Amino acid sequence: MNLHIKDFEGPLDLLLHLVRSAKMNIYDIDTAYIIDEYLEFINSLDKEDLDNASEYLVMASELIHLKSRLILNLKDEKEETDEYTITSEEDLKNKLIEYEKYKNVTEELHKLEENRSEYYTKVPEALSEYIASDNLNYERQDPDILATILQELQKRINYQKPLSTRIAKREISVEARTNYIRDFLKHRDNVKFFDLFEDYSKELVVATFLSILNMCKGGEILLLQNRNFSDILIKKVEHE
Repeated sequence: MNLHIKDFEGPLDLLLHLVRSAKMNIYDIDTAYIIDEYLEFINSLDKEDLDNASEYLVMASELIHLKSRLILNLKDEKEETDEYTITSEEDLKNKLIEYEKYKNVTEELHKLEENRSEYYTKVPEALSEYIASDNLNYERQDPDILATILQELQKRINYQKPLSTRIAKREISVEARTNYIRDFLKHRDNVKFFDLFEDYSKELVVATFLSILNMCKGGEILLLQNRNFSDILIKKVEHE
């Protein structure tokens, strides 16, 4: 249990505060001044506070004992029956230096704890259920697939239509789109239908649609769809 008196966590915390308030170097403190300041603080406390924190009184007795040794010039003499832990200025400095190290580490750990509280981790789980099945039926040829494609394209065209437009005609031939699709499939086995479009202009959609019809009719490509609303694939037909 930590007992707090006027925001201090213990007698060493109070002593360190007094050193910092006096703007002293902890390695070169004025021991007599710090002892007097500590005792003055203890005398200013209510009796109830002292009853609940005897460790402050224990430190007070240690400091009074140390001050008496300094007055009597007993700096280098050690009493055989000495029950005190602080018998020299060096002992007091070492305790304060050690406490300051722990206090600095504690403050750093509190900062790390606060930063870590802003992050949330997710429990690992199997991702297999989110992986799309690749079991395509390459024997299936549904003539309704192209109608579905055209409807989907029309939706995308409507979404992209700007509020105001400037008409700029661009001639797109079926032959040019057919060559484009052939080049697209030259280094791959299949391609998603919508990957063929850099935009969804009416001219480009119509030319592409007619090109695919002609290529299907000529046996150059197959149209594949694994299930409703899934991606439509254009597969290149390999001729022996």
